[in-house]
Amino acid sequence: MAPSNSSASAETTPWWRTLNRYQWSVFVLAACGWLFDCFDQQIFTMSRSITMRDLMPQADTLTQLKYGNWATSIFILGWATGGLIFGTIGDKWGRAKSMGLTILVYALFTGLSGFAPNWDMFALFRFLTGAGVGGEFAVGAALLAEAMPDRARPHALGSLQALSAIGNILAAVSLGYVVPGDQLGWGWRGLYYLGALPALLAVFVFLRLREPERWVAAKAAAVQAKATKHLGRISDLFTDPTWRRNTLVGLCLAVAGQIGLWGVGFYTPELIDAAIPTVEPPTRPKIEVILSAATAEAHSAAVNALADPEKRKYAEFVSRVEPQARARELAVVLTERLSDGQKTKLRGILENAITEDKKTGLKMRGGILQQVAAFFGIGCFTIVTARLGRRLSFLLALLLAWGSLVFTFATFQHAWQIWYLWPLLGFCTLAPFGGYAIYFPELFPTRLRTTGTSFCYNVGRYVTAFGVSILGPLAGILHGLTPMPGFRLAAIVLSSSYLLGIVALIWAPETVNQPLPEDEKSLKH
Repeated sequence: MAPSNSSASAETTPWWRTLNRYQWSVFVLAACGWLFDCFDQQIFTMSRSITMRDLMPQADTLTQLKYGNWATSIFILGWATGGLIFGTIGDKWGRAKSMGLTILVYALFTGLSGFAPNWDMFALFRFLTGAGVGGEFAVGAALLAEAMPDRARPHALGSLQALSAIGNILAAVSLGYVVPGDQLGWGWRGLYYLGALPALLAVFVFLRLREPERWVAAKAAAVQAKATKHLGRISDLFTDPTWRRNTLVGLCLAVAGQIGLWGVGFYTPELIDAAIPTVEPPTRPKIEVILSAATAEAHSAAVNALADPEKRKYAEFVSRVEPQARARELAVVLTERLSDGQKTKLRGILENAITEDKKTGLKMRGGILQQVAAFFGIGCFTIVTARLGRRLSFLLALLLAWGSLVFTFATFQHAWQIWYLWPLLGFCTLAPFGGYAIYFPELFPTRLRTTGTSFCYNVGRYVTAFGVSILGPLAGILHGLTPMPGFRLAAIVLSSSYLLGIVALIWAPETVNQPLPEDEKSLKH
Protein backbone atom coordinates (compact mmCIF):
# COMPACT_ATOMS: atom_id res chain seq x y z
CA MET A 1 0.00 0.00 0.00
CA ALA A 2 1.43 3.39 -0.99
CA PRO A 3 2.10 5.82 1.85
CA SER A 4 -0.47 8.56 2.29
CA ASN A 5 0.37 12.15 1.46
CA SER A 6 0.18 13.07 5.15
CA SER A 7 2.67 10.41 6.23
CA ALA A 8 5.02 11.27 3.38
CA SER A 9 4.81 14.94 4.32
CA ALA A 10 5.59 14.09 7.95
CA GLU A 11 8.71 12.21 6.90
CA THR A 12 10.02 15.20 4.94
CA THR A 13 9.15 17.84 7.55
CA PRO A 14 12.30 19.15 9.32
CA TRP A 15 12.58 17.62 12.76
CA TRP A 16 12.42 20.94 14.59
CA ARG A 17 8.99 21.69 13.09
CA THR A 18 7.58 18.58 14.75
CA LEU A 19 8.19 20.01 18.24
CA ASN A 20 5.50 21.76 20.24
CA ARG A 21 6.10 24.77 22.47
CA TYR A 22 6.85 22.76 25.60
CA GLN A 23 9.24 20.41 23.77
CA TRP A 24 11.12 23.48 22.59
CA SER A 25 11.36 24.63 26.22
CA VAL A 26 12.85 21.26 27.17
CA PHE A 27 15.34 21.43 24.32
CA VAL A 28 16.45 25.01 25.09
CA LEU A 29 16.86 24.47 28.84
CA ALA A 30 18.61 21.10 28.43
CA ALA A 31 20.92 22.59 25.80
CA CYS A 32 21.73 25.59 28.02
CA GLY A 33 22.40 23.30 30.98
CA TRP A 34 24.90 21.26 28.99
CA LEU A 35 26.30 24.35 27.23
CA PHE A 36 27.27 26.03 30.51
CA ASP A 37 28.42 22.68 31.88
CA CYS A 38 30.92 22.58 29.01
CA PHE A 39 31.83 26.23 29.63
CA ASP A 40 32.92 25.20 33.12
CA GLN A 41 35.00 22.30 31.78
CA GLN A 42 36.77 24.51 29.25
CA ILE A 43 37.63 27.45 31.49
CA PHE A 44 39.42 24.86 33.61
CA THR A 45 41.34 23.14 30.82
CA MET A 46 42.21 26.37 28.98
CA SER A 47 43.46 28.20 32.07
CA ARG A 48 44.94 25.15 33.84
CA SER A 49 48.60 25.97 33.14
CA ILE A 50 48.04 29.63 34.12
CA THR A 51 46.29 28.56 37.32
CA MET A 52 49.07 26.16 38.29
CA ARG A 53 51.72 28.86 37.77
CA ASP A 54 49.78 31.20 40.05
CA LEU A 55 49.04 28.65 42.78
CA MET A 56 52.53 27.07 42.62
CA PRO A 57 54.92 29.89 41.60
CA GLN A 58 58.01 28.15 42.99
CA ALA A 59 57.50 24.89 41.09
CA ASP A 60 59.17 24.03 37.79
CA THR A 61 57.22 23.38 34.59
CA LEU A 62 57.04 19.58 34.96
CA THR A 63 55.86 19.87 38.57
CA GLN A 64 53.16 22.32 37.52
CA LEU A 65 52.14 19.92 34.76
CA LYS A 66 51.99 17.08 37.28
CA TYR A 67 49.73 19.00 39.69
CA GLY A 68 47.62 20.21 36.78
CA ASN A 69 47.16 16.55 35.79
CA TRP A 70 46.19 15.68 39.36
CA ALA A 71 43.66 18.53 39.46
CA THR A 72 42.23 17.22 36.19
CA SER A 73 42.05 13.67 37.56
CA ILE A 74 40.35 14.91 40.74
CA PHE A 75 37.85 16.88 38.65
CA ILE A 76 37.09 13.81 36.55
CA LEU A 77 36.75 11.63 39.68
CA GLY A 78 34.21 14.10 41.04
CA TRP A 79 32.53 14.06 37.63
CA ALA A 80 32.29 10.27 37.71
CA THR A 81 31.10 10.10 41.32
CA GLY A 82 28.47 12.79 40.88
CA GLY A 83 27.38 11.27 37.60
CA LEU A 84 26.70 7.90 39.21
CA ILE A 85 24.86 9.46 42.15
CA PHE A 86 22.73 11.83 40.10
CA GLY A 87 22.17 9.17 37.45
CA THR A 88 20.44 7.00 40.03
CA ILE A 89 18.62 10.01 41.50
CA GLY A 90 17.38 10.90 38.00
CA ASP A 91 15.63 7.53 37.67
CA LYS A 92 14.22 7.64 41.22
CA TRP A 93 13.31 11.33 41.72
CA GLY A 94 12.74 12.42 38.15
CA ARG A 95 14.71 14.00 35.31
CA ALA A 96 13.71 17.66 35.61
CA LYS A 97 14.31 18.08 39.35
CA SER A 98 17.65 16.27 39.11
CA MET A 99 18.83 18.41 36.20
CA GLY A 100 18.04 21.62 38.08
CA LEU A 101 19.95 20.34 41.11
CA THR A 102 23.05 19.39 39.09
CA ILE A 103 23.17 22.83 37.44
CA LEU A 104 22.96 24.49 40.86
CA VAL A 105 25.80 22.32 42.21
CA TYR A 106 28.26 22.89 39.38
CA ALA A 107 27.56 26.65 39.24
CA LEU A 108 28.07 27.10 42.99
CA PHE A 109 31.39 25.28 43.21
CA THR A 110 32.67 26.80 39.98
CA GLY A 111 32.30 30.22 41.59
CA LEU A 112 34.01 29.02 44.77
CA SER A 113 36.95 27.69 42.71
CA GLY A 114 37.82 31.30 41.89
CA PHE A 115 38.35 32.01 45.61
CA ALA A 116 40.71 29.05 46.20
CA PRO A 117 43.84 30.30 48.05
CA ASN A 118 45.95 27.23 47.26
CA TRP A 119 46.09 24.04 45.19
CA ASP A 120 44.41 21.91 47.88
CA MET A 121 41.28 24.04 48.09
CA PHE A 122 41.20 24.44 44.32
CA ALA A 123 41.31 20.64 43.89
CA LEU A 124 38.51 20.19 46.46
CA PHE A 125 36.25 22.68 44.68
CA ARG A 126 37.09 21.02 41.35
CA PHE A 127 35.94 17.67 42.74
CA LEU A 128 32.64 19.12 43.95
CA THR A 129 32.14 21.00 40.69
CA GLY A 130 32.75 17.76 38.82
CA ALA A 131 29.97 16.10 40.81
CA GLY A 132 27.45 18.53 39.33
CA VAL A 133 29.00 18.50 35.88
CA GLY A 134 28.92 14.71 35.69
CA GLY A 135 25.31 14.40 36.77
CA GLU A 136 23.96 17.04 34.35
CA PHE A 137 24.67 15.20 31.12
CA ALA A 138 22.93 11.94 32.00
CA VAL A 139 19.73 13.47 33.36
CA GLY A 140 19.63 16.14 30.64
CA ALA A 141 20.09 13.62 27.83
CA ALA A 142 17.46 11.27 29.29
CA LEU A 143 15.01 14.14 29.80
CA LEU A 144 15.44 15.30 26.22
CA ALA A 145 15.29 11.76 24.78
CA GLU A 146 12.00 11.04 26.53
CA ALA A 147 10.39 14.41 25.75
CA MET A 148 11.11 14.31 22.00
CA PRO A 149 9.10 12.54 19.27
CA ASP A 150 10.88 9.41 18.03
CA ARG A 151 11.87 10.92 14.68
CA ALA A 152 13.20 14.10 16.26
CA ARG A 153 15.03 12.35 19.11
CA PRO A 154 18.45 11.63 17.49
CA HIS A 155 18.54 15.06 15.86
CA ALA A 156 17.67 16.82 19.11
CA LEU A 157 20.27 14.85 21.09
CA GLY A 158 22.91 15.45 18.44
CA SER A 159 22.09 19.15 18.44
CA LEU A 160 22.30 19.18 22.24
CA GLN A 161 25.85 17.88 22.04
CA ALA A 162 26.77 20.15 19.13
CA LEU A 163 25.52 23.25 20.93
CA SER A 164 27.84 22.41 23.81
CA ALA A 165 30.58 23.71 21.51
CA ILE A 166 29.06 27.18 22.00
CA GLY A 167 29.90 26.90 25.70
CA ASN A 168 33.44 25.86 24.81
CA ILE A 169 33.78 28.82 22.41
CA LEU A 170 32.51 31.21 25.10
CA ALA A 171 35.18 29.81 27.41
CA ALA A 172 37.89 30.45 24.83
CA VAL A 173 36.67 34.01 24.24
CA SER A 174 36.51 34.60 27.99
CA LEU A 175 40.10 33.38 28.35
CA GLY A 176 41.29 36.02 25.89
CA TYR A 177 39.32 38.90 27.38
CA VAL A 178 39.16 38.16 31.09
CA VAL A 179 42.69 36.92 31.89
CA PRO A 180 45.29 39.13 30.09
CA GLY A 181 46.41 42.35 31.72
CA ASP A 182 45.85 44.36 28.54
CA GLN A 183 42.13 43.37 28.55
CA LEU A 184 39.98 43.10 31.69
CA GLY A 185 42.89 41.72 33.67
CA TRP A 186 40.82 39.70 36.14
CA GLY A 187 43.19 36.75 35.83
CA TRP A 188 42.15 33.10 35.86
CA ARG A 189 39.92 33.65 38.90
CA GLY A 190 37.61 35.90 36.88
CA LEU A 191 36.76 32.96 34.63
CA TYR A 192 35.37 31.03 37.59
CA TYR A 193 33.33 33.99 38.79
CA LEU A 194 31.61 33.99 35.39
CA GLY A 195 31.07 30.24 35.72
CA ALA A 196 28.78 30.80 38.72
CA LEU A 197 26.14 32.62 36.64
CA PRO A 198 24.36 29.47 35.34
CA ALA A 199 22.87 29.10 38.85
CA LEU A 200 20.15 31.39 37.49
CA LEU A 201 19.34 28.75 34.85
CA ALA A 202 18.47 26.24 37.58
CA VAL A 203 15.59 28.48 38.67
CA PHE A 204 13.99 28.25 35.21
CA VAL A 205 14.45 24.46 35.17
CA PHE A 206 12.67 24.06 38.53
CA LEU A 207 9.84 26.39 37.51
CA ARG A 208 9.30 25.45 33.86
CA LEU A 209 9.97 21.75 33.32
CA ARG A 210 7.85 18.75 34.27
CA GLU A 211 8.72 15.08 34.31
CA PRO A 212 8.48 13.17 30.97
CA GLU A 213 5.38 11.02 30.49
CA ARG A 214 7.58 7.96 29.88
CA TRP A 215 9.19 8.34 33.30
CA VAL A 216 5.87 9.07 35.02
CA ALA A 217 4.38 5.92 33.49
CA ALA A 218 7.42 3.83 34.45
CA LYS A 219 7.29 5.20 38.01
CA ALA A 220 3.55 4.47 38.27
CA ALA A 221 4.07 0.92 36.98
CA ALA A 222 6.84 0.39 39.51
CA VAL A 223 4.66 1.69 42.36
CA GLN A 224 1.76 -0.52 41.31
CA ALA A 225 4.04 -3.56 41.08
CA LYS A 226 5.72 -2.58 44.37
CA ALA A 227 9.02 -2.61 42.49
CA THR A 228 10.23 0.98 42.87
CA LYS A 229 13.54 -0.46 44.02
CA HIS A 230 14.15 -1.42 40.38
CA LEU A 231 14.16 2.23 39.33
CA GLY A 232 17.77 3.30 38.89
CA ARG A 233 19.27 0.16 40.47
CA ILE A 234 22.80 -0.21 39.11
CA SER A 235 22.88 -3.98 39.66
CA ASP A 236 20.01 -4.36 37.17
CA LEU A 237 22.38 -3.22 34.42
CA PHE A 238 24.16 -6.56 34.82
CA THR A 239 21.46 -9.10 35.69
CA ASP A 240 19.85 -9.04 32.22
CA PRO A 241 22.13 -10.23 29.36
CA THR A 242 20.93 -7.50 26.97
CA TRP A 243 21.46 -4.62 29.38
CA ARG A 244 24.80 -6.11 30.49
CA ARG A 245 26.06 -6.26 26.90
CA ASN A 246 24.84 -2.72 26.20
CA THR A 247 26.43 -1.42 29.41
CA LEU A 248 29.84 -2.89 28.62
CA VAL A 249 29.73 -1.63 25.02
CA GLY A 250 28.77 1.87 26.16
CA LEU A 251 31.46 1.83 28.83
CA CYS A 252 34.20 0.88 26.38
CA LEU A 253 33.09 3.55 23.90
CA ALA A 254 33.07 6.16 26.68
CA VAL A 255 36.52 5.21 27.96
CA ALA A 256 38.00 5.35 24.47
CA GLY A 257 36.70 8.80 23.65
CA GLN A 258 37.18 10.36 27.06
CA ILE A 259 40.81 9.33 27.49
CA GLY A 260 41.47 10.58 23.97
CA LEU A 261 39.79 13.93 24.65
CA TRP A 262 40.52 14.59 28.33
CA GLY A 263 43.85 12.79 28.48
CA VAL A 264 45.22 14.23 25.24
CA GLY A 265 42.90 16.44 23.15
CA PHE A 266 42.24 19.01 25.89
CA TYR A 267 45.99 19.42 26.49
CA THR A 268 46.41 21.75 23.53
CA PRO A 269 47.21 24.71 25.86
CA GLU A 270 50.08 22.66 27.29
CA LEU A 271 51.11 21.68 23.75
CA ILE A 272 51.38 25.39 22.93
CA ASP A 273 53.43 25.87 26.11
CA ALA A 274 55.73 23.02 25.12
CA ALA A 275 56.29 24.26 21.57
CA ILE A 276 56.33 28.06 21.98
CA PRO A 277 58.41 29.65 24.78
CA THR A 278 57.53 32.90 26.54
CA VAL A 279 59.69 35.73 27.78
CA GLU A 280 58.69 39.15 29.07
CA PRO A 281 60.38 42.29 27.59
CA PRO A 282 62.47 43.10 30.73
CA THR A 283 63.88 39.54 30.86
CA ARG A 284 64.89 39.18 27.21
CA PRO A 285 67.98 41.51 27.30
CA LYS A 286 69.18 39.91 30.55
CA ILE A 287 69.23 36.45 28.93
CA GLU A 288 70.98 37.92 25.88
CA VAL A 289 73.72 39.22 28.23
CA ILE A 290 74.17 35.69 29.62
CA LEU A 291 74.54 34.29 26.12
CA SER A 292 77.12 36.97 25.28
CA ALA A 293 79.23 36.36 28.40
CA ALA A 294 82.79 35.50 27.35
CA THR A 295 84.11 34.44 30.75
CA ALA A 296 82.89 32.44 33.73
CA GLU A 297 82.90 35.62 35.84
CA ALA A 298 80.75 37.48 33.30
CA HIS A 299 78.39 34.51 33.08
CA SER A 300 78.02 34.39 36.88
CA ALA A 301 77.42 38.13 37.11
CA ALA A 302 74.77 38.02 34.38
CA VAL A 303 72.98 35.10 36.06
CA ASN A 304 73.04 36.84 39.46
CA ALA A 305 71.40 39.87 37.86
CA LEU A 306 68.27 37.79 37.24
CA ALA A 307 65.36 37.85 39.68
CA ASP A 308 64.18 34.47 40.98
CA PRO A 309 61.34 34.08 38.41
CA GLU A 310 63.79 35.07 35.66
CA LYS A 311 66.26 32.43 36.81
CA ARG A 312 63.58 29.78 36.47
CA LYS A 313 62.73 31.12 33.03
CA TYR A 314 66.38 30.90 31.96
CA ALA A 315 66.59 27.32 33.31
CA GLU A 316 63.46 26.46 31.30
CA PHE A 317 65.14 27.80 28.15
CA VAL A 318 68.24 25.72 28.89
CA SER A 319 66.07 22.58 29.27
CA ARG A 320 64.68 23.17 25.78
CA VAL A 321 68.21 23.00 24.45
CA GLU A 322 69.41 20.27 26.81
CA PRO A 323 66.51 18.02 28.02
CA GLN A 324 68.69 16.44 30.73
CA ALA A 325 68.82 19.82 32.49
CA ARG A 326 65.29 19.18 33.82
CA ALA A 327 66.69 16.53 36.15
CA ARG A 328 69.32 18.83 37.68
CA GLU A 329 68.96 21.33 40.49
CA LEU A 330 68.27 24.94 39.52
CA ALA A 331 71.51 26.14 41.12
CA VAL A 332 73.51 23.66 39.06
CA VAL A 333 71.84 24.68 35.80
CA LEU A 334 72.52 28.36 36.51
CA THR A 335 76.25 27.82 37.05
CA GLU A 336 76.79 25.71 33.92
CA ARG A 337 78.05 27.47 30.83
CA LEU A 338 76.59 26.48 27.50
CA SER A 339 78.59 25.43 24.46
CA ASP A 340 78.61 27.63 21.36
CA GLY A 341 76.17 25.26 19.64
CA GLN A 342 73.80 25.35 22.60
CA LYS A 343 73.98 29.14 22.72
CA THR A 344 73.05 29.31 19.04
CA LYS A 345 70.01 27.10 19.63
CA LEU A 346 68.99 29.11 22.68
CA ARG A 347 69.25 32.38 20.72
CA GLY A 348 66.87 30.89 18.16
CA ILE A 349 64.44 29.92 20.94
CA LEU A 350 64.72 33.41 22.45
CA GLU A 351 64.07 35.02 19.08
CA ASN A 352 60.83 33.04 18.64
CA ALA A 353 59.63 33.57 22.22
CA ILE A 354 56.50 35.67 22.81
CA THR A 355 55.01 37.34 25.88
CA GLU A 356 52.65 35.49 28.21
CA ASP A 357 49.70 37.69 27.20
CA LYS A 358 50.33 36.96 23.51
CA LYS A 359 50.44 33.25 24.26
CA THR A 360 47.14 33.52 26.14
CA GLY A 361 45.69 35.17 23.02
CA LEU A 362 47.06 32.31 20.93
CA LYS A 363 45.40 29.78 23.23
CA MET A 364 42.16 31.73 22.93
CA ARG A 365 42.24 31.64 19.13
CA GLY A 366 43.21 27.98 19.15
CA GLY A 367 40.38 27.17 21.55
CA ILE A 368 37.84 28.96 19.36
CA LEU A 369 39.07 27.16 16.24
CA GLN A 370 38.98 23.82 18.03
CA GLN A 371 35.45 24.30 19.34
CA VAL A 372 33.94 25.77 16.18
CA ALA A 373 35.21 22.69 14.36
CA ALA A 374 33.85 20.53 17.21
CA PHE A 375 30.38 21.94 16.54
CA PHE A 376 30.61 20.79 12.94
CA GLY A 377 32.16 17.45 13.92
CA ILE A 378 29.29 16.62 16.27
CA GLY A 379 26.76 17.85 13.73
CA CYS A 380 28.37 15.77 11.02
CA PHE A 381 28.21 12.67 13.23
CA THR A 382 24.50 13.29 13.77
CA ILE A 383 23.89 13.36 10.02
CA VAL A 384 26.15 10.40 9.23
CA THR A 385 24.73 8.17 11.96
CA ALA A 386 21.21 8.61 10.57
CA ARG A 387 22.44 7.39 7.17
CA LEU A 388 25.11 4.80 8.00
CA GLY A 389 23.91 3.62 11.40
CA ARG A 390 25.49 3.94 14.84
CA ARG A 391 28.20 1.27 14.57
CA LEU A 392 29.83 2.35 11.31
CA SER A 393 29.62 6.01 12.31
CA PHE A 394 31.42 5.27 15.59
CA LEU A 395 34.11 3.29 13.76
CA LEU A 396 34.85 6.17 11.39
CA ALA A 397 34.76 8.75 14.20
CA LEU A 398 37.13 6.82 16.50
CA LEU A 399 39.66 6.23 13.71
CA LEU A 400 39.62 9.90 12.70
CA ALA A 401 39.99 11.04 16.32
CA TRP A 402 42.98 8.76 16.88
CA GLY A 403 44.70 9.90 13.70
CA SER A 404 44.10 13.60 14.42
CA LEU A 405 45.73 13.36 17.87
CA VAL A 406 48.81 11.55 16.60
CA PHE A 407 49.22 14.00 13.71
CA THR A 408 48.77 17.12 15.85
CA PHE A 409 51.03 16.17 18.75
CA ALA A 410 53.72 14.88 16.41
CA THR A 411 53.87 17.87 14.05
CA PHE A 412 52.94 21.08 15.91
CA GLN A 413 55.91 23.48 16.09
CA HIS A 414 54.82 26.98 15.03
CA ALA A 415 51.98 29.30 16.06
CA TRP A 416 50.53 29.49 12.54
CA GLN A 417 49.83 25.74 12.58
CA ILE A 418 46.88 26.21 14.93
CA TRP A 419 44.87 27.41 11.90
CA TYR A 420 44.64 23.88 10.50
CA LEU A 421 45.68 21.52 13.31
CA TRP A 422 43.27 22.81 15.96
CA PRO A 423 40.17 22.62 13.71
CA LEU A 424 41.19 19.11 12.65
CA LEU A 425 41.57 18.10 16.28
CA GLY A 426 38.27 19.66 17.37
CA PHE A 427 36.26 18.14 14.52
CA CYS A 428 37.62 14.63 15.01
CA THR A 429 37.95 14.28 18.80
CA LEU A 430 34.51 15.73 19.64
CA ALA A 431 32.60 13.87 16.92
CA PRO A 432 32.24 10.65 19.00
CA PHE A 433 30.61 12.67 21.79
CA GLY A 434 27.72 13.44 19.48
CA GLY A 435 27.33 9.69 19.27
CA TYR A 436 27.28 9.29 23.05
CA ALA A 437 24.36 11.72 23.39
CA ILE A 438 22.39 9.84 20.73
CA TYR A 439 23.40 6.24 21.41
CA PHE A 440 23.60 5.82 25.20
CA PRO A 441 19.90 6.66 25.92
CA GLU A 442 18.97 4.15 23.17
CA LEU A 443 20.72 1.31 24.99
CA PHE A 444 18.55 1.22 28.15
CA PRO A 445 14.88 1.02 29.23
CA THR A 446 13.14 3.96 30.92
CA ARG A 447 13.63 2.64 34.47
CA LEU A 448 17.43 2.48 33.86
CA ARG A 449 17.95 5.18 31.24
CA THR A 450 19.76 7.84 33.29
CA THR A 451 21.43 5.14 35.41
CA GLY A 452 22.77 3.31 32.35
CA THR A 453 23.77 6.47 30.47
CA SER A 454 25.46 7.80 33.59
CA PHE A 455 27.18 4.49 34.32
CA CYS A 456 28.75 4.32 30.86
CA TYR A 457 29.78 7.94 30.87
CA ASN A 458 30.97 8.15 34.47
CA VAL A 459 32.57 4.80 35.21
CA GLY A 460 34.41 5.58 32.00
CA ARG A 461 35.60 8.73 33.72
CA TYR A 462 37.14 6.76 36.60
CA VAL A 463 39.29 5.01 34.03
CA THR A 464 39.91 8.33 32.29
CA ALA A 465 41.07 9.91 35.54
CA PHE A 466 43.73 7.22 35.80
CA GLY A 467 44.76 7.80 32.19
CA VAL A 468 45.08 11.55 32.77
CA SER A 469 47.06 11.03 35.98
CA ILE A 470 49.76 9.02 34.20
CA LEU A 471 50.35 11.62 31.46
CA GLY A 472 52.79 13.65 33.59
CA PRO A 473 54.80 10.70 34.98
CA LEU A 474 54.86 9.05 31.56
CA ALA A 475 56.09 12.30 30.02
CA GLY A 476 58.89 12.43 32.60
CA ILE A 477 59.92 8.83 31.87
CA LEU A 478 59.93 9.30 28.10
CA HIS A 479 61.52 12.74 28.05
CA GLY A 480 64.99 12.69 26.56
CA LEU A 481 64.73 9.10 25.25
CA THR A 482 63.93 10.32 21.73
CA PRO A 483 64.23 13.64 19.89
CA MET A 484 60.47 14.10 20.46
CA PRO A 485 59.72 15.72 23.87
CA GLY A 486 58.32 13.31 26.46
CA PHE A 487 55.03 15.22 26.80
CA ARG A 488 54.25 14.76 23.12
CA LEU A 489 55.28 11.12 23.09
CA ALA A 490 53.20 10.34 26.18
CA ALA A 491 50.17 12.02 24.58
CA ILE A 492 50.55 9.89 21.45
CA VAL A 493 50.81 6.71 23.55
CA LEU A 494 47.61 7.59 25.46
CA SER A 495 45.73 8.27 22.23
CA SER A 496 45.78 4.52 21.53
CA SER A 497 42.80 4.34 23.93
CA TYR A 498 40.59 4.60 20.83
CA LEU A 499 41.44 1.00 20.04
CA LEU A 500 39.29 -0.12 22.99
CA GLY A 501 36.18 1.51 21.50
CA ILE A 502 36.91 0.13 18.05
CA VAL A 503 37.06 -3.44 19.41
CA ALA A 504 33.85 -2.93 21.47
CA LEU A 505 31.90 -2.15 18.29
CA ILE A 506 32.01 -5.87 17.45
CA TRP A 507 29.28 -6.43 20.10
CA ALA A 508 27.48 -3.09 19.78
CA PRO A 509 23.75 -3.29 18.88
CA GLU A 510 22.49 -1.22 15.95
CA THR A 511 19.73 1.12 17.15
CA VAL A 512 19.14 3.36 14.13
CA ASN A 513 15.41 3.87 13.38
CA GLN A 514 14.47 1.84 16.47
CA PRO A 515 12.20 3.08 19.31
CA LEU A 516 13.61 3.49 22.79
CA PRO A 517 13.77 0.06 24.48
CA GLU A 518 11.34 -0.84 27.25
CA ASP A 519 11.01 -3.75 29.69
CA GLU A 520 8.22 -2.73 32.05
CA LYS A 521 7.20 -6.39 32.22
CA SER A 522 10.31 -7.05 34.31
CA LEU A 523 8.82 -4.90 37.06
CA LYS A 524 6.17 -7.54 37.63
CA HIS A 525 8.68 -10.12 38.80
